[in-house]
Amino acid sequence: MKRLFALSAVFYCLGIVLVSLTRVNFWIILGSGVIILSAACLSFRNNRIFAISVFFLALALGALNLKSSYVQDKCHIRNFVPYNDDTVYSLSGFVASQPVTENERTTFIFRPQEIQLNNLKWLCCGKVLVRVDFPQDLSYAQRLTLTGALSRPVGFSYGTHSYRDYLSGQGIYLLMRIRNRLQIIQQPGGRGNKLIILSFWLRAKLEQIIRRYLPDLPAAILSAMVLGQRSSIPRLVNNQMIKSGTVHILVVSGFNVGIVAFIVNLLLKIMRIRIKARIILTIACLFIYCLITGASNPVIRATVMGIVFLLANILRRQADIYNCLACAALFILGPSPRQLFDIGFQLSFASVLAIAYFYPRIKSFLRLENFKVKALRFICEGCLVSLCAWIGTIGLVAYNFRIIAPITILANILIVPLATLITLCGFSLVLCGSFCPFLGEVFSTTTAMLITLLLNINSAIIKIPGAYFYL
Repeated sequence: MKRLFALSAVFYCLGIVLVSLTRVNFWIILGSGVIILSAACLSFRNNRIFAISVFFLALALGALNLKSSYVQDKCHIRNFVPYNDDTVYSLSGFVASQPVTENERTTFIFRPQEIQLNNLKWLCCGKVLVRVDFPQDLSYAQRLTLTGALSRPVGFSYGTHSYRDYLSGQGIYLLMRIRNRLQIIQQPGGRGNKLIILSFWLRAKLEQIIRRYLPDLPAAILSAMVLGQRSSIPRLVNNQMIKSGTVHILVVSGFNVGIVAFIVNLLLKIMRIRIKARIILTIACLFIYCLITGASNPVIRATVMGIVFLLANILRRQADIYNCLACAALFILGPSPRQLFDIGFQLSFASVLAIAYFYPRIKSFLRLENFKVKALRFICEGCLVSLCAWIGTIGLVAYNFRIIAPITILANILIVPLATLITLCGFSLVLCGSFCPFLGEVFSTTTAMLITLLLNINSAIIKIPGAYFYL
């Protein structure tokens, strides 16, 4: 079967969904999986029975993975903190994320290794979301001792899910609020992945280049489009993009990954590097770019798909887009099956699936290849891609955000080409700002003008009657 892998991924996701809706015993699932695996081995020569066995095995694996994700170690910090407890604890550990400072407050994820209550100490593990009520200069992997009360997230609405569910999907069950600088004690030493430290350092340097050449608002938008840093984007701009259905341009996605792959491959080709070495170096650069941009679901999906396509080129085999999507989905869901319920994951894969499925069929039905005017054919193909992505995501957007934007198709036709130019200018600005500062001024002026034009067009579009409406 040509797409056995892709269909197996679908059943894997179905297993995750079924377990989330029911309370099936772990050992029943495990026993069923063993039986199905035995059936698959025995029916290896019968293609149909083997395929069915593989599908049910994938179903059982998805169910087992989600079930096991809820199992916590005995030393998990959640087990030390009772509900409605105002006790002051002391946590020793390290910063596990890049601290974000916004509105004079700093937020980061903390990995405690030791918890202390009075004179008693216990080893622990897990994650704690720390909120500091003042700007605090911290970095990833820095060792700290924090003192304060631990609380559990409240269940207020976060889209269609509660805030508690949103955090638990990231493995966070406790919060700590820091109100005084005396509650933070910086310790010598640090613990962290060297590659992640390098990626954070590169991101900070690239952000400095962008902010050196651009005013605050264009710099914030370009940082979101190129580096995946959305924390500085004004809420008004974000809401306007949601109303026009173009907020996806503020997220690093497959297009950005494609540009990075193209630039790296082109530079290596100019240097006359052999094709296999070019592909290996391109894959390494895509991996680093994925880390720099925060390794969000769209970036991971695009990176995995890009790597699969590049490896297929080495092996001289044609990559199937559905199998590539399945590989990307399993790469994300394997270590974190609850990501299936993340709206970012759903929108990312739904849009690509819709384009992959509907675009060639509608294009063939309309016979766009027969259009003799290239400009008209290009516009029609752009409209068609936008229409397919809208079809694939309209249900998810309406359900999660309670908004429907019929203007999305027109908005994407006008804004996506502009966003493409902005992204290209942004990468050029970063490169020139790093090596040829005098050329940075040229690209900075062009980038700022394009961003201003994009914002003005978006503001005008959402003022059209019936552009959007809330449910």
